[in-house]
Formats: sequence, structure tokens, C-alpha cells
Amino acid sequence: MKKHIRLIYSSIFIFIVSLTVLLITDIKFGLVVFFLAMLANSYHIYKERIGHEVILAFLFALIITSYYVYEYKTGNIMLGKINLFPLVSWTFGLVLLREIYEKMNGRKMIKISLFYWIGLFLVEYLGYYLFNIQLNSNYPDLFNLGVIHAPIGMKLFYVLAGPVYIMITDYLLEK
Repeated sequence: MKKHIRLIYSSIFIFIVSLTVLLITDIKFGLVVFFLAMLANSYHIYKERIGHEVILAFLFALIITSYYVYEYKTGNIMLGKINLFPLVSWTFGLVLLREIYEKMNGRKMIKISLFYWIGLFLVEYLGYYLFNIQLNSNYPDLFNLGVIHAPIGMKLFYVLAGPVYIMITDYLLEK
């Protein structure tokens, strides 16, 4: 319980600092700071419990961000040809998804898949239309839903990444 309380208080502090960064700079940079700080903080508090999840989530994120070059209409934080915003966002999102999954009961895979798709579409929609986080491309959206403006391969990755990540982490954590 002490660990959870420490995580809550430190998360509030991280949120305030990240919000300040976000207001001074680009929204994507503020989110990168927030997500990285939250991942580091969670690892610091929970150590090995989430270490494997973070590594696997990072590898998932690295697959898509190294295969497809993300270039946004506004500021890009690049490490070589890899954009840090989607790399860190995917890593954080998948680790968070796993933590939510572990708290669920009964028919967990169905519930987490639905949760993932709803969350993915909501985040994509808000990011694109409210926060103007848009790729510098003209790809059509997914099924005219206003989300995932990307090539077909990326759309497939986006839709499958969460459930596949959960299945792989389940398999690996059972060993």
C-alpha cells in the first residue's frame, strides 16, 4: 500500500512539472516528459514487477517507430530517424494497458481488447482534432472514424498491438 501512495504523490508532482513543460513548449514534448517520468517513477517504485513489461512495450514501440518514420506537422523530437513522441507514447500506453489488465477479473482478454480499442480511438481522436497532433501526410483515416491517419500496415499494427502485447506478456510472465 505504501508503494501505491508513493506512486500517487509522485505522479501528481510529475503531472504538475509536465504540465508546466507542456504550457511552455509543444504538447508532444510535454507528453514525452510526462510519460518518461511516469515510466521511470513506476520502475523506481515497483522495480522488477514492471521491468519486463517496460522492455517488451519498448520493443513493440520500437518496431513501429523504426519501420515507419513519424513526421508531425508541428515539432518533432528525433533520435536518428525515430520520433521520440510515438516511441515513448506507445511504451507508456502498453505498460499502462498491462497494469489495467492485471486488475481485471473474468474474461480479461475480451474486456482489455475492448478497453484498448475504445481508448486508442479516443486518444487518436482527441490528439488529432483537439490537440492538433497530426502526421505530415495525407493518409485516409480508419473506416471514416476520424482516427489512425496512416498506411494500412500501421492501421493493422495500431488495432492489434494492444491485444497482442497482452497475449505475449501473459505467455512470458507465466513461464
